[in-house]
Amino acid sequence: MLNTSERPNPVLYRQFQDVDAFGQAFHAEGLSLTQLESGRFEGSVTKVQLEDLQLVRMITSCSLYTLGPKPPGQVPFSISLAQPQGTIVTHKQALPPQALFGFDPVREISLITPENFHMGIILVPLARLQWYLHDVERDDVDAQFFRQNAIQIEDQRLGNLRDYLNQIFYLAVKNPDFLARSYPLILGDLLPLLVNCFSAEVCPRLCTHPFRRASLVQEAEAYMLAHLDEPITLEAICKAVKTSKSALSYGFQDIFGLSPMAYLKTARLNGVRRALKASDPTQATVLGIANRYGFWHMGHFSRDYRQMFGESPSETLKGPL
Repeated sequence: MLNTSERPNPVLYRQFQDVDAFGQAFHAEGLSLTQLESGRFEGSVTKVQLEDLQLVRMITSCSLYTLGPKPPGQVPFSISLAQPQGTIVTHKQALPPQALFGFDPVREISLITPENFHMGIILVPLARLQWYLHDVERDDVDAQFFRQNAIQIEDQRLGNLRDYLNQIFYLAVKNPDFLARSYPLILGDLLPLLVNCFSAEVCPRLCTHPFRRASLVQEAEAYMLAHLDEPITLEAICKAVKTSKSALSYGFQDIFGLSPMAYLKTARLNGVRRALKASDPTQATVLGIANRYGFWHMGHFSRDYRQMFGESPSETLKGPL
């Protein structure tokens, strides 16, 4: 067995200016991140490995829409590490700032986070969590509990968990050697502190409901993504999903903070960016890729692209120098 002084440093800290690389730092494959706001992306990921537990802090400058699978065999418990500057939306449902969310291990990620968001994630192996819950006789934390995917935590319990995680992430960046020596103590504290947040006495049921137009927005979103290369109009989208302009506009504004057509342009710009980064600059052209995503006026496209991502499309295609 390793002595404490011989244990490898369990901390990884990285900064990013690319949203896709940022997503890959948390989860190796399968995630799709869409930047919803204009401006160059700035983000950081801090990982702390504690035997088979992992703590992750993700800080992002822009509002993001994240879709994709969760790490297999892991239960991710997520909280906001600071007061969010906007609404957190998961599976088309708005969450209160006091929420613990994302812990249904069989449901994929569907998450919209506001700008300047600080999120903490505790990744617990499902087998270890089940063993611990059995050991402390918490039979109430069952399959029905996990299907909720989000609960509202009593303020004091949330504050205790948030302060503890913030202290760990502070040490991870400022004094990782001290943190490495302290991790046996952290391992003893972490699961009790987490499970205490959903104490049976508190009965933490999330008293919110999906947005009224959530299913409508989901249907319209699927239609848009299937026609990214076509010059579709708001009227065409409304006709396809059998709704009015006002209903669709209210729905998209509630969930994404954007109008339907602004969301469509944002999705197309993000698609262009991913295609540019994946292309060989000696073979592909900005014009050809932009046309594939329904952009035909290159002057408008270049302006919108630079405004969205803080660089020209040709710079993205060339890649980092």
